[in-house]
Amino acid sequence: MPELYKAPIGTRDVLPPESWRHRELARLALDQFARAGYLPIETPMFEHTEVFERGVGEASEVVNKEMYTFVDRGGRSLTLRPEGTAPVMRAVLEHMLQRGSLAGAVPVKLCYHAAMFRYERPQKGRFRQHTQVGIEAIGSESPVVDAEVIAVGQRFLAAAGVDSRLLINSIGHLDPSCRLGYLEELRAYLQERRDELPPQDRERAERNPLRTFDSKEDATAAVMAEAPLITDHLCDACAKHLGEVRALLDELGIAHELSPRLVRGLDYYTRTAFEFVSDALGAQSTVLGGGRYDGLSELLGGPRLPGIGFGCGIDRVLLAGTFDVSPPPTDAYVVTIGERATQRGFRLTFELRDAGFAVLCDLAGRGIKGQMKDAARSGARWAVIIGDDELGRDEVTLRDMGTGHEEPVAFGDVAGRLRT
Repeated sequence: MPELYKAPIGTRDVLPPESWRHRELARLALDQFARAGYLPIETPMFEHTEVFERGVGEASEVVNKEMYTFVDRGGRSLTLRPEGTAPVMRAVLEHMLQRGSLAGAVPVKLCYHAAMFRYERPQKGRFRQHTQVGIEAIGSESPVVDAEVIAVGQRFLAAAGVDSRLLINSIGHLDPSCRLGYLEELRAYLQERRDELPPQDRERAERNPLRTFDSKEDATAAVMAEAPLITDHLCDACAKHLGEVRALLDELGIAHELSPRLVRGLDYYTRTAFEFVSDALGAQSTVLGGGRYDGLSELLGGPRLPGIGFGCGIDRVLLAGTFDVSPPPTDAYVVTIGERATQRGFRLTFELRDAGFAVLCDLAGRGIKGQMKDAARSGARWAVIIGDDELGRDEVTLRDMGTGHEEPVAFGDVAGRLRT
């Protein structure tokens, strides 16, 4: 097969019927989010590169290794969207949504269904172009918001048939009495154990030490098993916040596990971090992840505007869950014999579609035998047969494709008969 015919490495074509599952799962997500007051937002597929450099963090692996960045004809550096939160915050700041221009005012509650682009090693359920759904609640630092966001995610996964476990942690906030102090201790620890780390994790330990917890290298995992934990270094305010979030989850009956080594890899995360994991995904078990990002707005040059949200890949939900739908059944197939019948049948096809039915007709000039085979292949319940005899009587022959029973029906009564 010519290379021209192959999708680029790390991408794929989503074909029917899987494409139908993708669409319906996204619809399920947006419906679930809407019940909690999250309104849909669409941001551009590409942003100024600085949005991600400043928001996600220049030291992050996403910015350093995974972004698709290009210079446009105007000399501007643009980047295909690698994640959804920074673009949503940029849109909130541009349109000043935090001032209450949306009904309901603060927090601004938004949701999205969008393609993301990351240059990473393709693996099960992970592609260089993939589709995510997610929500963002911007403008409140109340632990109630954290609990709501987590609960919305939990209910979406349950509706999609995903059996998952919730892991939760706090990574504190950027203050010497909290995360900054912890990072100094973690860096010192990693420096002492530097010779035990693989080369790629030595660099990670220097640039973004929290990410060392995410390493899949056995040697690194052994080192991190003895590393100091952020939960032992939280300031009183962050510890209180985490306790209140967990109490609210208990109130909702949402089981969760404190995971002291759970971190989020983007610089904008603060305090609450969470993941839903599924054994159905193997080693790459995360199916939905998110956290609080109270400093993101300021990183983008905006006012203090706390927020929390999550992102969830459609492919991974489908792999982990039992969600399955089929395209709507075909109600009828219009079979025509002769030019006049083809013209009248074409009009009837659209009349029945306008009446709410899923109706097909021949588009390839087949004879009656070929049309009947195509009707059977389509799964249509009825064949609506039109020939010269039927035209002369101003009626069709309606055939039940299951039983073979046929009956004459006037043209004007076909829609009513299909409803019975």
